[in-house]
Amino acid sequence: MRLIAIQSFKKGAWGKLDFIVPFDWENDVVPATAEIQFGKMFSSRIGAYVDGLFGVGGDKPYDWGVGAGLRISY
Repeated sequence: MRLIAIQSFKKGAWGKLDFIVPFDWENDVVPATAEIQFGKMFSSRIGAYVDGLFGVGGDKPYDWGVGAGLRISY
């Protein structure tokens, strides 16, 4: 199962929630994860964003992580 929600804000900003719930049939576990992203476009072609990554539940594949990225529209 996967749920993606994207919200646009004023002045070229956005927020995204990506919740992923796979089921491992062989090991009978659910290694769920969530990603929260906030970003802003500085021009019509270039923007930047930050990510927060989180493992969810008892079978999480990782605890947490953060990242930053550059968005280029071509």
